[in-house]
Amino acid sequence: MVRMKDLTPVLRSLGLMESEIKTYLVAFEQGAGTVLDFTKLTRLSRQATYVAIQGLTKRGLMSSVLHGKKRLYSAEHPDKLLAYAKRREVEMKERIHDLERTLPELELQMGGERPAVKYYEGKEGVRAVIADIQMTKPSDAFEIADLAALRKVLNEQDLEPMRATLKAVGTHVRGIYSGEPITKTTPHERYFIPEKYAGFKSVITIYNNRTSIITFEGKMHSIIIENDALVKCLRVLFDLAFRGAFDFPKKS
Repeated sequence: MVRMKDLTPVLRSLGLMESEIKTYLVAFEQGAGTVLDFTKLTRLSRQATYVAIQGLTKRGLMSSVLHGKKRLYSAEHPDKLLAYAKRREVEMKERIHDLERTLPELELQMGGERPAVKYYEGKEGVRAVIADIQMTKPSDAFEIADLAALRKVLNEQDLEPMRATLKAVGTHVRGIYSGEPITKTTPHERYFIPEKYAGFKSVITIYNNRTSIITFEGKMHSIIIENDALVKCLRVLFDLAFRGAFDFPKKS
């Protein structure tokens, strides 16, 4: 035989408040009664009991009848509780479906950890990348660069700190480049693409969980994005690009 206290976790799982659970169980065991009757038995306030009865009535778990001058409230037959549980199950499945559909949008709106984006103008961006490499000490880095455009903006004095940093950290760099090679550079794997691909006037470098983008068209702009997913995506693109780059001239 099912005891009343065994129903408590079931009712709680169906979303009933504690005051509603107490009121429902008392009404179920004691039969019809007034708000005052249930107040004495549940030891809830009169207002709390009345609100609980209203909530249960909306759920179809209690009903009322006017008996003389008194309004009596009673718990509905247990099959109404089962029907309500089934309705809740259907509603929950619909809510789960809605949540699955909107989950990508919710993830974008979620607070807390988000891609950290830093923006710079002029040569300050190059200095920021150098400082970030010194701090994070990446074991490897991938990059694609328009060397002709780079030379028009950055001179040897600008580039030397980057070379020194990469050498000191021991970063192995694999790169795809357009234009003539810069002879004074740190040892790394370089591929040079045909002239028809030149003129993109920018540099993209990925290292650790960072992506740095520097553009040389117009005013020099630099962006450093800290995001694991973006780096993973770009690593796939670079891996595919390097596979196709074996046909291009190579210097190590």
